[in-house]
Amino acid sequence: MVEEEGFRRFKEALLAFSMDLGGLVAGLIVASQLPTVLKAPWTIMLYPLALSLRGNVGGVFSGRLSTGLHLGLIEPRLRGSTHYFKLVFSAMHFLTLLLALVSGLIVAAAQIVLEGAGTFSYVIVSTALATQALSITITMPLTCFLGFISFKRNLDPDVLVYPVMSTVSDIVTTLMYILALKLLFMESSGSLILTAVAAVYFITILFLARHYFGEEEFRTSVREVSATLFLSVSLGLFSGLALSEVRAKLADYPGVVVVYPALIDTLGDFGSSIGSILTTRLAEGSTEAKLSPSPLELFEAVQMWLSCLIYYVVYGFIALTGGPKGTAVVLLCFLLSSPVILAVSRILALETFKRGLNPDNFVIPLETTLSDSLTTVIMAALLMVL
Repeated sequence: MVEEEGFRRFKEALLAFSMDLGGLVAGLIVASQLPTVLKAPWTIMLYPLALSLRGNVGGVFSGRLSTGLHLGLIEPRLRGSTHYFKLVFSAMHFLTLLLALVSGLIVAAAQIVLEGAGTFSYVIVSTALATQALSITITMPLTCFLGFISFKRNLDPDVLVYPVMSTVSDIVTTLMYILALKLLFMESSGSLILTAVAAVYFITILFLARHYFGEEEFRTSVREVSATLFLSVSLGLFSGLALSEVRAKLADYPGVVVVYPALIDTLGDFGSSIGSILTTRLAEGSTEAKLSPSPLELFEAVQMWLSCLIYYVVYGFIALTGGPKGTAVVLLCFLLSSPVILAVSRILALETFKRGLNPDNFVIPLETTLSDSLTTVIMAALLMVL
């Protein structure tokens, strides 16, 4: 098998996962602004939710965009594109609005539980909405541009768009979240500016989406994706609670904070790659829909796992700036979570295929959210016990 297949998947994964090094930029931004991000339990709690929400909606949009380009449902241009493109574009914005509102309310409720009934503030919801409004305004056009350019140059958007945009989304969302918190904690009218941004986005998206409410494709997209993403938001809450519990520890280990976005990115890309390869083979009929992997699939999974491990070793060296405990936390996170993500990715791909569902709406958002939450919870637990 080695002679026939070589180590193609190892090389591909090594190249694809290199994009996740950009997550270190997001981590450096957070580490440089730790006093702001750790100012209250809800400020650190909302951060992983914001990353997961932006990444998951972006993942669904990347998948729909790539599939639409291949099938001719979307023309590779922003102006004068197809009705289908406008419908998907509006649906993703509408879902972002709904999920940002829900995530803000969930974090506000958690803040009440942690700090008491007198701590509720509308600014938590405003911060969630404004962060997503500012982030999606930048990332969605970039996703379109990357998809269109790659398609025109005969590159596969399925391979290129999501790994690149997942990292870009982390950086942009982190910057916008820090900006929102800076505005919020300004002494003058910062909170009013933040609320105004949230209100303008809310009204604009409702106005944009109202043209498509009556169309079945719009309703189906919102219905299928929202079920998945609402579950993702619920799982993301565990990440926020875990980080909130170890706020003091995070301040002591800035190296772990620096690598945190890269950790969740790399593990998420590992799982999504496994699921995407299997889904394609199932659609082609080149593999059987059974839980036990073939020798080829197992060989490929080992190659990709080793590629992922190399990057975690790099992250471990970076985390060493806070002492050997930081390195141990990073490596143990991968060793404990990667078998779970490998199994879940395969099960999700098989189950969505068997049930005739669109894998673009399920596999990536669920798998990446689980990898985010699992990595965060394990990281927090290790910081407390090691």
